Amino acid sequence: MRRMLLFPSLAVFAVLACGIPEETHNAVVKDLENCKSELSKTKSSLQSTETDRNKLKDQLDSIGADRDALASKLGATQKEIEQLRKARQLAEERTKTFRQLLARLKSMISSGKLQVEIRKGRMIVKMSDKILFDPGKTKLKADGQSALKQLAAVLKDIGGRDFLVAGHTDNIPIKTRQFRSNWELSAARAVQVVKFLQAEGVDPKRLSAAGYSEYDPVGDNSTDDGRRTNRRIEIVLMPNIAELPTIEQ
Repeated sequence: MRRMLLFPSLAVFAVLACGIPEETHNAVVKDLENCKSELSKTKSSLQSTETDRNKLKDQLDSIGADRDALASKLGATQKEIEQLRKARQLAEERTKTFRQLLARLKSMISSGKLQVEIRKGRMIVKMSDKILFDPGKTKLKADGQSALKQLAAVLKDIGGRDFLVAGHTDNIPIKTRQFRSNWELSAARAVQVVKFLQAEGVDPKRLSAAGYSEYDPVGDNSTDDGRRTNRRIEIVLMPNIAELPTIEQ
């Protein structure tokens, strides 16, 4: 029992021997422990701050990416608006040309010499072969020449357009010494019309000829009326280069 009481006494003696009061020593120890605790809290706070900073950096990066995406989308939208504006302008120009064509060919349309329509997005002047040619022939009839003279006077005044003269037949085969098939007949008729329009003053650089044979029908070849409708010459007003869509790289 005396030995157990001896150790606290020795500890007190050791403190007193150093000349530091026990209360002061205990206060210093407590301050040290407090400092350690505050240091631990500070480290924890710094780690939390670093985590928050990283989160903010990620958010800023995300905002920057969103901003760039919005800027890109805005640029694309402005480009689309410009394309729509241009398409509308071209559509208005085509409509204007079509109306002018109708107005100038009104008398010929009323007399049944030709028809004007829009098909497959193109303006087309359609003439029956009955007014232009005898069956199986390519020589232009007098009535056909008269009608083409009137048409040539109008075509000459249409600027910025090329004209495709297209020959069409029904599906009844032809086989003569001059024409072995409807291909030859339709192409030869188109060439005759091109030559006549050129002679009437239409710039030949703006003219071309094509034969479609029976393969672009507008009527039912199983009926007389349908076959009669399919035997025709069409003058197609080709689109301007500006009207064609651009190819984006």
